[in-house]
Amino acid sequence: FFSLSIMSAFDTMSDEATIKALLETKLEAHHVEVINCTGACSGMKIEVFVVSELFEGKKIIERQRMVNDVLNDKLEDGTIHAVTIKTKTVKQYEEMQKKKLEEAS
Repeated sequence: FFSLSIMSAFDTMSDEATIKALLETKLEAHHVEVINCTGACSGMKIEVFVVSELFEGKKIIERQRMVNDVLNDKLEDGTIHAVTIKTKTVKQYEEMQKKKLEEAS
């Protein structure tokens, strides 16, 4: 029932918003960015940046597989043609943000 109601809400969203919501929900994401880099080809070429506690203790390849698993249906149906994945734990993200602030001041 829960997943059905989520999918119904996704029907009215843009593809980018749908993908963002899927990643936020399935990966309990702290932060998600989805950038559509689509050119003239069919299907979306996207870059995703996902921050989640679920990535803690996981290798980069394991994190990317987790993201791919969430996007699998969109990859199989051709909605997404290609995806570039960047992942961080919440701790890594907070350190990255802190470093940016220090560099800016």
